[in-house]
Amino acid sequence: MSAVGLKVEWRDGILILTLAHPPANELSPGLRAGLIEALATPDAKGVVIAAEGPNFSAQLPLDPDSGSPSLADLARAVADCPVPVVAVLQGLVTGPAAELVLAARARLAGPGLRIAFPEVTLGLCPAGGATQRLPRLVGAKEALRLLLGGKAIPAAEALALGLIDGITETAPVASAVRLAGALAVGDILRRAEPDPAAWTAAVAEARQGAQAQGLAGRRIVDCVEAALVLPSDSAQAFETVARADLQETAEALGLVAAARAERCALALPPVLARLQPLTVDRVGLVGTSPDLVRIAIAALSRGLSVAWAFPDSATQEAGVAAVEAGIGDGLRAGQLTPDRARRMTDRLAAVEGPFAPQSVPLLIGDPAAMGGEGWVDLPGAARLVLGGQAEEMGLALAPGGRVCEITLPADSLPLARATALAGLRRIGLAPVLVGHRPVLGARMADAGRTALAWMVSRGVPRRVISAALDDFGARAPDPVSIEVPTILRAMSAVEVLNRWLAALANEGARLLDEGIAKRPSDIDHIMVAGYQFPRRQGGPMHQAARRGLMVLRQDLRNWGAEASLWSPAPLIDRLIRDGQGLEALDR
Repeated sequence: MSAVGLKVEWRDGILILTLAHPPANELSPGLRAGLIEALATPDAKGVVIAAEGPNFSAQLPLDPDSGSPSLADLARAVADCPVPVVAVLQGLVTGPAAELVLAARARLAGPGLRIAFPEVTLGLCPAGGATQRLPRLVGAKEALRLLLGGKAIPAAEALALGLIDGITETAPVASAVRLAGALAVGDILRRAEPDPAAWTAAVAEARQGAQAQGLAGRRIVDCVEAALVLPSDSAQAFETVARADLQETAEALGLVAAARAERCALALPPVLARLQPLTVDRVGLVGTSPDLVRIAIAALSRGLSVAWAFPDSATQEAGVAAVEAGIGDGLRAGQLTPDRARRMTDRLAAVEGPFAPQSVPLLIGDPAAMGGEGWVDLPGAARLVLGGQAEEMGLALAPGGRVCEITLPADSLPLARATALAGLRRIGLAPVLVGHRPVLGARMADAGRTALAWMVSRGVPRRVISAALDDFGARAPDPVSIEVPTILRAMSAVEVLNRWLAALANEGARLLDEGIAKRPSDIDHIMVAGYQFPRRQGGPMHQAARRGLMVLRQDLRNWGAEASLWSPAPLIDRLIRDGQGLEALDR
Protein backbone atom coordinates (compact mmCIF):
# COMPACT_ATOMS: atom_id res chain seq x y z
CA MET A 1 0.00 0.00 0.00
CA SER A 2 1.81 3.11 -1.22
CA ALA A 3 -0.95 5.55 -0.29
CA VAL A 4 -4.10 5.58 1.77
CA GLY A 5 -6.76 3.73 -0.23
CA LEU A 6 -4.35 2.41 -2.90
CA LYS A 7 -3.04 -1.15 -3.36
CA VAL A 8 -0.05 -1.86 -5.59
CA GLU A 9 0.90 -5.25 -7.04
CA TRP A 10 2.69 -6.72 -10.04
CA ARG A 11 1.56 -9.37 -12.52
CA ASP A 12 3.57 -10.41 -15.59
CA GLY A 13 5.43 -7.09 -15.60
CA ILE A 14 2.18 -5.11 -15.44
CA LEU A 15 1.67 -2.74 -12.51
CA ILE A 16 -1.82 -3.13 -10.98
CA LEU A 17 -3.10 -0.13 -9.02
CA THR A 18 -6.31 -0.81 -7.07
CA LEU A 19 -8.50 1.86 -5.49
CA ALA A 20 -9.14 0.31 -2.08
CA HIS A 21 -11.53 2.56 -0.20
CA PRO A 22 -14.98 1.15 -1.03
CA PRO A 23 -17.82 1.70 -1.44
CA ALA A 24 -17.24 5.17 -2.96
CA ASN A 25 -13.49 4.94 -3.73
CA GLU A 26 -13.27 8.72 -3.71
CA LEU A 27 -10.28 10.25 -5.50
CA SER A 28 -8.96 12.25 -2.56
CA PRO A 29 -5.84 14.43 -2.99
CA GLY A 30 -3.80 11.81 -1.12
CA LEU A 31 -5.01 9.03 -3.39
CA ARG A 32 -4.37 11.16 -6.47
CA ALA A 33 -0.80 11.80 -5.30
CA GLY A 34 -0.30 8.08 -4.70
CA LEU A 35 -1.53 7.24 -8.20
CA ILE A 36 0.73 9.82 -9.82
CA GLU A 37 3.72 8.51 -7.87
CA ALA A 38 2.92 4.91 -8.82
CA LEU A 39 2.53 5.80 -12.52
CA ALA A 40 6.17 6.89 -12.51
CA THR A 41 7.34 3.43 -11.36
CA PRO A 42 10.20 2.30 -13.65
CA ASP A 43 10.32 -1.06 -15.46
CA ALA A 44 6.55 -1.47 -15.83
CA LYS A 45 5.41 -2.71 -19.24
CA GLY A 46 1.93 -1.38 -18.61
CA VAL A 47 -0.46 -0.24 -15.89
CA VAL A 48 -3.92 -1.47 -14.87
CA ILE A 49 -6.15 0.71 -12.69
CA ALA A 50 -8.89 -1.25 -10.92
CA ALA A 51 -11.02 -0.87 -7.79
CA GLU A 52 -12.36 -2.87 -4.87
CA GLY A 53 -16.04 -3.04 -4.01
CA PRO A 54 -19.18 -2.87 -6.12
CA ASN A 55 -18.29 0.49 -7.73
CA PHE A 56 -15.15 1.73 -9.42
CA SER A 57 -15.82 5.17 -7.94
CA ALA A 58 -19.21 6.72 -7.19
CA GLN A 59 -17.96 10.16 -6.18
CA LEU A 60 -19.89 13.35 -6.87
CA PRO A 61 -18.04 16.70 -6.92
CA LEU A 62 -20.02 18.17 -4.02
CA ASP A 63 -17.16 20.15 -2.50
CA PRO A 64 -14.76 22.59 -4.18
CA ASP A 65 -11.49 20.71 -4.53
CA SER A 66 -8.48 22.93 -3.98
CA GLY A 67 -6.22 20.03 -2.99
CA SER A 68 -3.04 19.20 -4.82
CA PRO A 69 -2.51 17.39 -7.10
CA SER A 70 -5.71 18.27 -8.93
CA LEU A 71 -7.89 15.88 -10.88
CA ALA A 72 -6.54 17.48 -14.06
CA ASP A 73 -2.97 16.73 -12.87
CA LEU A 74 -3.86 13.07 -12.31
CA ALA A 75 -5.64 12.72 -15.66
CA ARG A 76 -2.66 14.30 -17.40
CA ALA A 77 -0.29 11.86 -15.66
CA VAL A 78 -2.41 8.94 -16.87
CA ALA A 79 -2.62 10.30 -20.42
CA ASP A 80 1.13 11.03 -20.57
CA CYS A 81 2.21 7.74 -18.98
CA PRO A 82 4.97 6.26 -21.17
CA VAL A 83 3.37 2.80 -20.96
CA PRO A 84 -0.25 1.90 -21.78
CA VAL A 85 -2.80 2.34 -18.99
CA VAL A 86 -5.93 0.16 -18.95
CA ALA A 87 -8.84 0.93 -16.61
CA VAL A 88 -11.09 -1.85 -15.28
CA LEU A 89 -14.58 -0.49 -14.58
CA GLN A 90 -17.46 -1.91 -12.59
CA GLY A 91 -20.65 -0.60 -11.08
CA LEU A 92 -20.95 3.17 -10.91
CA VAL A 93 -18.25 5.34 -12.49
CA THR A 94 -19.24 8.95 -11.96
CA GLY A 95 -17.82 12.45 -11.98
CA PRO A 96 -14.08 12.60 -11.23
CA ALA A 97 -13.62 8.87 -11.86
CA ALA A 98 -15.34 9.07 -15.24
CA GLU A 99 -12.96 11.87 -16.18
CA LEU A 100 -9.96 9.90 -14.95
CA VAL A 101 -10.69 6.79 -17.01
CA LEU A 102 -11.04 8.86 -20.18
CA ALA A 103 -7.29 9.50 -19.90
CA ALA A 104 -6.47 5.78 -19.97
CA ARG A 105 -5.35 4.12 -23.19
CA ALA A 106 -8.19 1.59 -22.93
CA ARG A 107 -11.18 0.75 -20.76
CA LEU A 108 -12.69 -2.65 -19.99
CA ALA A 109 -15.97 -2.93 -18.09
CA GLY A 110 -18.19 -5.42 -16.36
CA PRO A 111 -21.77 -5.81 -17.64
CA GLY A 112 -23.15 -3.87 -14.66
CA LEU A 113 -21.25 -0.68 -15.54
CA ARG A 114 -23.05 2.64 -15.37
CA ILE A 115 -20.92 5.64 -16.27
CA ALA A 116 -21.97 9.27 -15.99
CA PHE A 117 -20.67 12.83 -16.21
CA PRO A 118 -23.12 14.46 -13.76
CA GLU A 119 -21.43 17.85 -13.33
CA VAL A 120 -24.11 19.70 -15.29
CA THR A 121 -26.76 18.49 -12.81
CA LEU A 122 -24.77 20.28 -10.11
CA GLY A 123 -24.45 23.51 -12.08
CA LEU A 124 -20.81 22.69 -12.90
CA CYS A 125 -18.63 21.70 -15.81
CA PRO A 126 -15.94 18.97 -15.75
CA ALA A 127 -12.53 19.75 -14.26
CA GLY A 128 -10.32 16.86 -15.35
CA GLY A 129 -10.23 17.33 -19.11
CA ALA A 130 -13.43 15.49 -20.06
CA THR A 131 -14.43 18.27 -22.46
CA GLN A 132 -11.28 17.48 -24.43
CA ARG A 133 -11.01 13.69 -24.20
CA LEU A 134 -14.64 12.61 -24.47
CA PRO A 135 -15.23 14.26 -27.91
CA ARG A 136 -12.09 12.56 -29.23
CA LEU A 137 -13.35 9.18 -28.04
CA VAL A 138 -17.00 9.25 -29.07
CA GLY A 139 -17.32 12.32 -31.30
CA ALA A 140 -18.36 15.81 -30.32
CA LYS A 141 -22.10 15.22 -30.87
CA GLU A 142 -22.33 12.22 -28.53
CA ALA A 143 -19.91 13.79 -26.06
CA LEU A 144 -22.09 16.86 -25.75
CA ARG A 145 -25.15 14.66 -25.29
CA LEU A 146 -23.47 12.87 -22.38
CA LEU A 147 -22.02 16.02 -20.83
CA LEU A 148 -25.22 18.06 -21.13
CA GLY A 149 -27.52 15.21 -20.08
CA GLY A 150 -25.58 14.10 -17.02
CA LYS A 151 -27.32 10.71 -17.01
CA ALA A 152 -25.62 7.37 -16.50
CA ILE A 153 -25.39 5.03 -19.48
CA PRO A 154 -25.00 1.23 -19.29
CA ALA A 155 -22.08 -0.85 -20.51
CA ALA A 156 -23.72 -1.85 -23.80
CA GLU A 157 -24.33 1.77 -24.81
CA ALA A 158 -20.84 2.80 -23.68
CA LEU A 159 -19.37 0.04 -25.87
CA ALA A 160 -21.46 1.04 -28.89
CA LEU A 161 -20.29 4.65 -28.52
CA GLY A 162 -16.62 3.67 -28.19
CA LEU A 163 -16.43 4.96 -24.63
CA ILE A 164 -15.21 1.54 -23.49
CA ASP A 165 -13.25 -1.04 -25.46
CA GLY A 166 -14.78 -4.25 -24.19
CA ILE A 167 -17.10 -5.95 -21.69
CA THR A 168 -15.67 -8.73 -19.55
CA GLU A 169 -17.91 -10.90 -17.38
CA THR A 170 -15.15 -12.92 -15.70
CA ALA A 171 -11.58 -12.16 -14.55
CA PRO A 172 -11.63 -8.49 -15.63
CA VAL A 173 -8.24 -7.66 -14.10
CA ALA A 174 -6.60 -10.62 -15.86
CA SER A 175 -8.15 -9.46 -19.14
CA ALA A 176 -6.84 -5.95 -18.54
CA VAL A 177 -3.36 -7.27 -17.79
CA ARG A 178 -3.36 -9.15 -21.11
CA LEU A 179 -4.61 -6.08 -22.96
CA ALA A 180 -1.98 -3.83 -21.36
CA GLY A 181 0.70 -6.32 -22.38
CA ALA A 182 -0.60 -6.40 -25.95
CA LEU A 183 -0.72 -2.61 -26.15
CA ALA A 184 2.88 -2.46 -24.91
CA VAL A 185 3.91 -4.44 -28.01
CA GLY A 186 1.83 -2.49 -30.54
CA ASP A 187 -1.17 -0.17 -30.76
CA ILE A 188 -4.06 -2.50 -31.48
CA LEU A 189 -6.70 0.12 -30.70
CA ARG A 190 -6.10 2.81 -33.28
CA ARG A 191 -8.68 5.57 -33.18
CA ALA A 192 -9.83 7.80 -36.01
CA GLU A 193 -8.92 11.47 -35.86
CA PRO A 194 -11.89 13.74 -35.11
CA ASP A 195 -13.61 15.55 -37.97
CA PRO A 196 -13.30 19.32 -37.32
CA ALA A 197 -16.36 20.11 -39.45
CA ALA A 198 -18.55 17.63 -37.56
CA TRP A 199 -17.16 18.91 -34.27
CA THR A 200 -17.99 22.51 -35.19
CA ALA A 201 -21.49 21.54 -36.33
CA ALA A 202 -22.14 19.65 -33.08
CA VAL A 203 -21.05 22.65 -31.02
CA ALA A 204 -23.33 24.97 -32.98
CA GLU A 205 -26.30 22.63 -32.56
CA ALA A 206 -25.66 22.14 -28.83
CA ARG A 207 -25.28 25.87 -28.26
CA GLN A 208 -28.85 26.42 -29.40
CA GLY A 209 -30.23 23.87 -26.95
CA ALA A 210 -27.90 24.71 -24.06
CA GLN A 211 -29.60 28.04 -23.44
CA ALA A 212 -32.30 26.20 -21.52
CA GLN A 213 -29.76 24.36 -19.35
CA GLY A 214 -28.42 27.34 -17.52
CA LEU A 215 -24.93 28.72 -17.30
CA ALA A 216 -23.31 25.31 -16.74
CA GLY A 217 -24.64 23.95 -20.03
CA ARG A 218 -23.37 26.98 -21.94
CA ARG A 219 -19.93 26.70 -20.33
CA ILE A 220 -19.69 23.01 -21.22
CA VAL A 221 -20.37 23.84 -24.87
CA ASP A 222 -17.74 26.60 -24.71
CA CYS A 223 -15.20 24.14 -23.27
CA VAL A 224 -15.89 21.53 -25.96
CA GLU A 225 -15.40 24.21 -28.61
CA ALA A 226 -12.15 25.33 -26.93
CA ALA A 227 -10.90 21.73 -27.04
CA LEU A 228 -11.08 21.88 -30.84
CA VAL A 229 -9.48 25.29 -31.44
CA LEU A 230 -6.96 25.61 -28.58
CA PRO A 231 -3.79 23.69 -27.72
CA SER A 232 -4.33 21.02 -25.08
CA ASP A 233 -2.82 22.98 -22.17
CA SER A 234 -4.80 26.09 -23.05
CA ALA A 235 -8.03 24.11 -23.40
CA GLN A 236 -7.43 22.57 -19.97
CA ALA A 237 -6.82 26.02 -18.48
CA PHE A 238 -10.06 27.21 -20.10
CA GLU A 239 -11.98 24.32 -18.50
CA THR A 240 -10.33 24.92 -15.11
CA VAL A 241 -11.30 28.60 -15.09
CA ALA A 242 -14.86 27.79 -16.19
CA ARG A 243 -15.21 25.28 -13.34
CA ALA A 244 -13.85 27.74 -10.76
CA ASP A 245 -16.29 30.43 -11.93
CA LEU A 246 -19.28 28.08 -11.88
CA GLN A 247 -18.53 26.85 -8.35
CA GLU A 248 -19.33 30.32 -7.01
CA THR A 249 -22.68 30.75 -8.75
CA ALA A 250 -25.93 30.66 -6.79
CA GLU A 251 -27.25 27.90 -9.06
CA ALA A 252 -24.29 25.59 -8.43
CA LEU A 253 -24.39 26.26 -4.69
CA GLY A 254 -28.10 25.41 -4.63
CA LEU A 255 -27.81 22.27 -6.76
CA VAL A 256 -24.83 21.00 -4.77
CA ALA A 257 -26.66 21.68 -1.50
CA ALA A 258 -29.68 19.73 -2.78
CA ALA A 259 -27.50 16.79 -3.83
CA ARG A 260 -25.67 16.78 -0.49
CA ALA A 261 -29.00 16.95 1.39
CA GLU A 262 -30.33 14.00 -0.60
CA ARG A 263 -27.23 11.92 0.14
CA CYS A 264 -27.42 12.67 3.88
CA ALA A 265 -31.17 12.14 4.16
CA LEU A 266 -31.13 8.73 2.48
CA ALA A 267 -28.11 7.34 4.35
CA LEU A 268 -29.01 4.47 6.68
CA PRO A 269 -28.30 4.87 10.41
CA PRO A 270 -25.14 2.83 11.19
CA VAL A 271 -26.93 0.52 13.62
CA LEU A 272 -29.48 -0.43 10.94
CA ALA A 273 -27.01 -0.58 8.06
CA ARG A 274 -25.32 -3.53 9.78
CA LEU A 275 -28.54 -5.58 9.99
CA GLN A 276 -29.88 -7.96 7.35
CA PRO A 277 -33.57 -7.02 6.99
CA LEU A 278 -36.33 -9.39 5.96
CA THR A 279 -36.75 -9.81 2.23
CA VAL A 280 -39.77 -7.76 1.19
CA ASP A 281 -41.44 -9.42 -1.78
CA ARG A 282 -44.99 -9.01 -0.52
CA VAL A 283 -46.69 -5.97 1.02
CA GLY A 284 -49.88 -5.90 3.08
CA LEU A 285 -52.18 -2.87 2.94
CA VAL A 286 -55.10 -2.15 5.26
CA GLY A 287 -57.67 0.61 4.89
CA THR A 288 -58.93 3.11 2.35
CA SER A 289 -56.44 6.01 2.29
CA PRO A 290 -55.69 7.39 -1.19
CA ASP A 291 -51.99 7.07 -0.30
CA LEU A 292 -52.45 3.30 -0.27
CA VAL A 293 -53.31 3.47 -3.97
CA ARG A 294 -49.96 5.14 -4.65
CA ILE A 295 -48.15 2.57 -2.54
CA ALA A 296 -49.93 -0.32 -4.25
CA ILE A 297 -49.09 0.91 -7.76
CA ALA A 298 -45.46 1.58 -6.80
CA ALA A 299 -45.08 -1.87 -5.24
CA LEU A 300 -46.74 -3.67 -8.15
CA SER A 301 -44.56 -1.80 -10.66
CA ARG A 302 -41.47 -3.09 -8.85
CA GLY A 303 -42.56 -6.71 -9.08
CA LEU A 304 -43.96 -7.11 -5.55
CA SER A 305 -47.23 -8.79 -4.63
CA VAL A 306 -49.80 -6.73 -2.75
CA ALA A 307 -52.47 -8.07 -0.38
CA TRP A 308 -54.99 -5.32 0.40
CA ALA A 309 -57.77 -5.65 2.96
CA PHE A 310 -60.80 -3.35 2.79
CA PRO A 311 -63.54 -2.85 5.40
CA ASP A 312 -66.39 -3.54 2.95
CA SER A 313 -67.18 -4.42 -0.65
CA ALA A 314 -67.80 -0.81 -1.74
CA THR A 315 -64.38 0.41 -0.64
CA GLN A 316 -62.80 -2.74 -2.08
CA GLU A 317 -64.34 -2.05 -5.48
CA ALA A 318 -63.26 1.61 -5.38
CA GLY A 319 -59.68 0.77 -4.30
CA VAL A 320 -59.17 -1.87 -6.99
CA ALA A 321 -60.63 0.47 -9.61
CA ALA A 322 -58.21 3.24 -8.55
CA VAL A 323 -55.22 0.91 -8.85
CA GLU A 324 -56.37 -0.34 -12.26
CA ALA A 325 -56.86 3.27 -13.38
CA GLY A 326 -53.30 4.09 -12.34
CA ILE A 327 -51.95 1.08 -14.22
CA GLY A 328 -54.01 2.15 -17.23
CA ASP A 329 -52.50 5.63 -17.09
CA GLY A 330 -49.02 4.10 -17.18
CA LEU A 331 -50.01 1.92 -20.11
CA ARG A 332 -51.36 4.85 -22.12
CA ALA A 333 -48.27 6.94 -21.32
CA GLY A 334 -46.02 4.20 -22.68
CA GLN A 335 -44.42 3.57 -19.28
CA LEU A 336 -45.85 0.04 -19.13
CA THR A 337 -46.20 -2.69 -21.73
CA PRO A 338 -49.53 -4.55 -21.93
CA ASP A 339 -47.88 -7.68 -20.55
CA ARG A 340 -46.33 -5.86 -17.61
CA ALA A 341 -49.63 -4.11 -16.84
CA ARG A 342 -51.42 -7.48 -16.83
CA ARG A 343 -48.82 -8.99 -14.48
CA MET A 344 -49.20 -6.02 -12.13
CA THR A 345 -52.97 -6.53 -11.97
CA ASP A 346 -52.49 -10.26 -11.34
CA ARG A 347 -50.24 -9.57 -8.33
CA LEU A 348 -52.95 -7.57 -6.52
CA ALA A 349 -55.07 -9.58 -4.10
CA ALA A 350 -57.95 -7.57 -2.60
CA VAL A 351 -60.03 -8.98 0.23
CA GLU A 352 -63.02 -7.71 2.17
CA GLY A 353 -62.79 -7.64 5.98
CA PRO A 354 -62.66 -9.07 8.53
CA PHE A 355 -58.96 -9.12 7.94
CA ALA A 356 -57.70 -12.63 7.41
CA PRO A 357 -54.36 -13.54 9.01
CA GLN A 358 -51.51 -13.32 6.52
CA SER A 359 -47.76 -13.26 6.89
CA VAL A 360 -46.20 -10.20 5.31
CA PRO A 361 -42.84 -8.61 6.09
CA LEU A 362 -44.27 -5.10 5.65
CA LEU A 363 -47.77 -3.90 6.56
CA ILE A 364 -48.98 -0.36 5.86
CA GLY A 365 -52.40 0.99 6.73
CA ASP A 366 -54.77 3.63 8.03
CA PRO A 367 -54.66 4.29 11.79
CA ALA A 368 -58.25 3.12 12.30
CA ALA A 369 -57.72 -0.06 10.29
CA MET A 370 -54.48 -1.24 11.88
CA GLY A 371 -56.07 -2.86 14.92
CA GLY A 372 -56.64 -6.21 13.23
CA GLU A 373 -54.44 -8.97 14.58
CA GLY A 374 -52.54 -11.59 12.64
CA TRP A 375 -51.36 -9.60 9.65
CA VAL A 376 -47.78 -9.30 10.77
CA ASP A 377 -46.58 -12.44 12.52
CA LEU A 378 -43.09 -12.70 11.06
CA PRO A 379 -40.22 -11.99 13.48
CA GLY A 380 -38.70 -8.69 12.40
CA ALA A 381 -41.67 -7.67 10.25
CA ALA A 382 -42.64 -3.99 10.17
CA ARG A 383 -46.02 -2.33 10.73
CA LEU A 384 -46.30 1.26 9.43
CA VAL A 385 -49.21 3.55 10.25
CA LEU A 386 -50.06 6.33 7.82
CA GLY A 387 -49.67 9.55 9.80
CA GLY A 388 -49.03 7.73 13.03
CA GLN A 389 -48.93 8.96 16.59
CA ALA A 390 -45.94 9.37 18.85
CA GLU A 391 -44.19 6.06 19.60
CA GLU A 392 -45.62 4.45 16.46
CA MET A 393 -43.84 3.58 13.26
CA GLY A 394 -45.44 6.34 11.19
CA LEU A 395 -45.35 6.99 7.46
CA ALA A 396 -46.27 10.02 5.35
CA LEU A 397 -45.94 10.28 1.57
CA ALA A 398 -45.00 13.59 0.02
CA PRO A 399 -47.47 14.78 -2.62
CA GLY A 400 -44.81 14.75 -5.34
CA GLY A 401 -42.00 12.38 -6.26
CA ARG A 402 -41.15 9.21 -4.36
CA VAL A 403 -39.89 10.70 -1.10
CA CYS A 404 -41.60 9.81 2.18
CA GLU A 405 -41.17 10.48 5.88
CA ILE A 406 -40.87 7.70 8.42
CA THR A 407 -40.67 7.63 12.21
CA LEU A 408 -38.87 4.75 13.89
CA PRO A 409 -39.33 4.82 17.69
CA ALA A 410 -36.27 3.85 19.69
CA ASP A 411 -38.16 1.10 21.49
CA SER A 412 -39.12 -0.67 18.24
CA LEU A 413 -37.15 -3.75 17.27
CA PRO A 414 -34.03 -2.90 15.23
CA LEU A 415 -34.81 -5.65 12.72
CA ALA A 416 -38.32 -4.25 12.21
CA ARG A 417 -36.86 -0.79 11.66
CA ALA A 418 -34.35 -2.14 9.13
CA THR A 419 -37.14 -4.06 7.36
CA ALA A 420 -39.32 -0.93 7.21
CA LEU A 421 -36.56 1.09 5.52
CA ALA A 422 -35.56 -1.72 3.17
CA GLY A 423 -39.18 -2.42 2.30
CA LEU A 424 -39.93 1.18 1.40
CA ARG A 425 -36.84 1.32 -0.79
CA ARG A 426 -37.85 -1.97 -2.40
CA ILE A 427 -41.23 -0.41 -3.21
CA GLY A 428 -39.45 2.56 -4.76
CA LEU A 429 -40.06 5.09 -2.00
CA ALA A 430 -37.13 7.06 -0.57
CA PRO A 431 -37.58 7.19 3.23
CA VAL A 432 -36.32 10.12 5.30
CA LEU A 433 -36.13 9.65 9.07
CA VAL A 434 -38.05 12.19 11.16
CA GLY A 435 -38.84 12.33 14.86
CA HIS A 436 -42.12 11.85 16.79
CA ARG A 437 -44.57 12.09 13.88
CA PRO A 438 -44.15 12.29 10.07
CA VAL A 439 -45.56 15.80 9.70
CA LEU A 440 -42.48 17.71 8.52
CA GLY A 441 -43.47 18.26 4.90
CA ALA A 442 -47.09 19.01 5.70
CA ARG A 443 -46.17 21.66 8.25
CA MET A 444 -43.61 23.27 5.96
CA ALA A 445 -46.07 23.39 3.06
CA ASP A 446 -48.75 24.82 5.35
CA ALA A 447 -46.37 27.56 6.54
CA GLY A 448 -45.66 28.54 2.94
CA ARG A 449 -49.34 28.59 1.99
CA THR A 450 -50.22 30.58 5.10
CA ALA A 451 -47.62 33.23 4.27
CA LEU A 452 -48.93 33.61 0.73
CA ALA A 453 -52.56 33.65 1.91
CA TRP A 454 -51.72 36.37 4.45
CA MET A 455 -50.23 38.53 1.70
CA VAL A 456 -53.29 38.06 -0.50
CA SER A 457 -55.60 38.90 2.40
CA ARG A 458 -53.68 42.13 3.00
CA GLY A 459 -54.15 43.26 -0.60
CA VAL A 460 -50.95 42.13 -2.30
CA PRO A 461 -51.98 41.37 -5.91
CA ARG A 462 -51.91 37.68 -6.79
CA ARG A 463 -50.04 38.48 -10.01
CA VAL A 464 -47.22 40.06 -7.99
CA ILE A 465 -46.98 36.96 -5.80
CA SER A 466 -47.07 34.60 -8.78
CA ALA A 467 -44.42 36.61 -10.64
CA ALA A 468 -42.10 36.61 -7.60
CA LEU A 469 -42.39 32.84 -7.22
CA ASP A 470 -42.06 32.22 -10.95
CA ASP A 471 -38.80 34.18 -11.11
CA PHE A 472 -37.52 32.05 -8.22
CA GLY A 473 -38.51 28.88 -10.05
CA ALA A 474 -41.38 27.94 -7.72
CA ARG A 475 -44.97 27.32 -8.67
CA ALA A 476 -47.61 29.27 -6.78
CA PRO A 477 -50.05 26.94 -4.99
CA ASP A 478 -53.62 26.67 -6.16
CA PRO A 479 -55.55 29.85 -5.25
CA VAL A 480 -57.35 29.71 -1.92
CA SER A 481 -60.69 31.32 -1.33
CA ILE A 482 -59.72 34.49 0.52
CA GLU A 483 -61.62 37.72 0.67
CA VAL A 484 -59.36 40.28 -0.99
CA PRO A 485 -59.57 43.84 0.35
CA THR A 486 -60.68 46.57 -2.03
CA ILE A 487 -57.49 48.57 -1.38
CA LEU A 488 -54.44 46.84 -2.78
CA ARG A 489 -51.12 46.89 -0.96
CA ALA A 490 -47.89 47.63 -2.76
CA MET A 491 -45.19 45.05 -2.09
CA SER A 492 -42.05 44.40 -4.08
CA ALA A 493 -41.30 40.99 -5.54
CA VAL A 494 -38.21 40.82 -3.31
CA GLU A 495 -40.30 41.30 -0.16
CA VAL A 496 -42.88 38.76 -1.33
CA LEU A 497 -40.15 36.18 -1.87
CA ASN A 498 -38.34 36.98 1.38
CA ARG A 499 -41.56 36.76 3.42
CA TRP A 500 -42.36 33.37 1.91
CA LEU A 501 -38.84 32.02 2.42
CA ALA A 502 -38.66 33.45 5.94
CA ALA A 503 -41.92 31.72 6.89
CA LEU A 504 -40.56 28.42 5.58
CA ALA A 505 -37.20 28.78 7.35
CA ASN A 506 -38.90 29.83 10.60
CA GLU A 507 -41.16 26.79 10.53
CA GLY A 508 -38.12 24.66 9.75
CA ALA A 509 -36.37 26.04 12.84
CA ARG A 510 -39.41 25.13 14.95
CA LEU A 511 -39.42 21.59 13.54
CA LEU A 512 -35.74 21.26 14.42
CA ASP A 513 -36.37 22.55 17.94
CA GLU A 514 -39.20 20.05 18.43
CA GLY A 515 -37.05 17.15 17.29
CA ILE A 516 -39.30 16.37 14.32
CA ALA A 517 -36.61 17.36 11.80
CA LYS A 518 -33.23 15.72 12.39
CA ARG A 519 -31.19 18.17 10.30
CA PRO A 520 -31.80 21.32 8.25
CA SER A 521 -30.67 19.43 5.15
CA ASP A 522 -33.43 16.84 5.70
CA ILE A 523 -35.99 19.66 5.51
CA ASP A 524 -34.42 20.86 2.27
CA HIS A 525 -34.45 17.39 0.73
CA ILE A 526 -38.10 16.74 1.58
CA MET A 527 -39.14 20.14 0.21
CA VAL A 528 -37.14 19.72 -3.01
CA ALA A 529 -37.99 16.06 -3.65
CA GLY A 530 -41.59 16.09 -2.51
CA TYR A 531 -43.01 19.63 -2.45
CA GLN A 532 -41.73 21.22 -5.69
CA PHE A 533 -39.25 23.60 -4.09
CA PRO A 534 -36.85 24.49 -6.95
CA ARG A 535 -33.88 22.14 -6.84
CA ARG A 536 -31.49 24.79 -8.15
CA GLN A 537 -32.39 26.91 -5.09
CA GLY A 538 -31.21 24.19 -2.70
CA GLY A 539 -34.08 24.33 -0.23
CA PRO A 540 -35.52 26.84 2.25
CA MET A 541 -32.92 26.16 4.95
CA HIS A 542 -30.11 26.54 2.40
CA GLN A 543 -31.60 29.86 1.37
CA ALA A 544 -31.77 30.98 5.02
CA ALA A 545 -28.14 29.99 5.57
CA ARG A 546 -27.07 31.94 2.49
CA ARG A 547 -28.85 35.11 3.63
CA GLY A 548 -27.53 34.69 7.17
CA LEU A 549 -29.40 34.17 10.43
CA MET A 550 -28.90 37.78 11.53
CA VAL A 551 -30.67 39.04 8.41
CA LEU A 552 -33.39 36.40 8.76
CA ARG A 553 -34.03 37.28 12.40
CA GLN A 554 -34.27 40.98 11.61
CA ASP A 555 -36.85 40.28 8.91
CA LEU A 556 -38.82 38.05 11.26
CA ARG A 557 -38.79 40.69 13.99
CA ASN A 558 -40.00 43.31 11.53
CA TRP A 559 -42.89 41.12 10.36
CA GLY A 560 -43.60 39.22 13.59
CA ALA A 561 -45.96 41.91 14.86
CA GLU A 562 -48.17 41.36 11.80
CA ALA A 563 -48.57 37.58 12.19
CA SER A 564 -47.26 34.89 14.55
CA LEU A 565 -46.07 33.01 11.47
CA TRP A 566 -43.07 35.33 11.43
CA SER A 567 -42.42 35.40 15.17
CA PRO A 568 -38.76 34.25 15.39
CA ALA A 569 -38.27 30.64 16.48
CA PRO A 570 -36.19 30.34 19.67
CA LEU A 571 -33.63 28.17 17.85
CA ILE A 572 -32.63 31.11 15.65
CA ASP A 573 -31.85 33.23 18.72
CA ARG A 574 -29.82 30.42 20.28
CA LEU A 575 -27.75 29.79 17.17
CA ILE A 576 -26.94 33.50 16.82
CA ARG A 577 -26.07 33.71 20.52
CA ASP A 578 -23.69 30.76 20.20
CA GLY A 579 -22.10 32.11 17.03
CA GLN A 580 -23.35 29.20 14.92
CA GLY A 581 -25.16 28.86 11.62
CA LEU A 582 -27.71 26.33 10.43
CA GLU A 583 -24.92 24.27 8.89
CA ALA A 584 -23.72 23.40 12.41
CA LEU A 585 -26.88 21.30 12.86
CA ASP A 586 -26.02 19.20 9.78
CA ARG A 587 -22.76 17.92 11.21
